[in-house]
Amino acid sequence: MRTLTSREAWLAIAVVVVAHEVTAREGELLSHGVDSAMESHRAATVAVVALTALHLVNALPTWCDPYMGFGYPLLTWIKGRKS
Repeated sequence: MRTLTSREAWLAIAVVVVAHEVTAREGELLSHGVDSAMESHRAATVAVVALTALHLVNALPTWCDPYMGFGYPLLTWIKGRKS
């Protein structure tokens, strides 16, 4: 099975987000979910959003990027099991 290119993956994410935002019930927009998380876990929510933004613009060195620190070893392990 062919994997998506990064461009295709971003397009898929955009399509799913727009579809959800257009069809969501009242109070169920993605931003409303973040609002809800902020009410109960403000610091953790801000940290996840900030770390995600910093990761996406490649502003974190690999050693402290939580997505690279967890994601890269996991992907390497998964790919190694396929061979």
